[in-house]
Amino acid sequence: MQSARWFTTLALIFVFAGITDAFQENGTFAIKTEYGVLLAWNQPNNNFTLEIVGKDVRPNNSTSTVFISVDGMILQVQTASTSEFVKNVDSSRHNNASLLIAHRDWESEYLEGVFGKKIKVQSSSLKLGSGIEVLAWNFDMPEGNKGEARKQLFLTAVNGSYVIVLNGVVTDSVKEEAVKRLLLDTMATFKASSKPADVKELQDAIRKGRTH
Repeated sequence: MQSARWFTTLALIFVFAGITDAFQENGTFAIKTEYGVLLAWNQPNNNFTLEIVGKDVRPNNSTSTVFISVDGMILQVQTASTSEFVKNVDSSRHNNASLLIAHRDWESEYLEGVFGKKIKVQSSSLKLGSGIEVLAWNFDMPEGNKGEARKQLFLTAVNGSYVIVLNGVVTDSVKEEAVKRLLLDTMATFKASSKPADVKELQDAIRKGRTH
């Protein structure tokens, strides 16, 4: 499977029991819930949570990039600073829609360099029930680069000066509709925060939710 560039390399920690000192560091962590995991992204000026729902949700591998296996599908969570693809960003000239399009073009150009071939990108702007504006885009994997992957799907949203990127892959055994639903359902739970999440507070809230 070919993946998009790795914008950040924050450690992913799955929390099943008590808090340890390691969980006090800024970074990315996930707390086990009754329905999957709650992913909290703690990054300077880019703090948010996502709920990932599934019967079997677990880290896909031991790398520091956030790859999560969700009922047999691979979900990759990334972030990209707008300064990486929009020079001299001026909020008066760029709205969320234009930033997402600029990110799509930047990322697809990078991928063409990785594949050594042009890709045909299809995209559409959506507004989720939560009110968040997103850009859904995809492309068929070019010949010679497929492996198990047949198609890549992306769903992106703006969080301040960052773009949140969800990425999934269609294979012979993983259908496009299932991947699309996973990306949309996950992004629909997006909640931005002005400060890093506190692991213990989140755990306590989850426990109370289970018992009430």
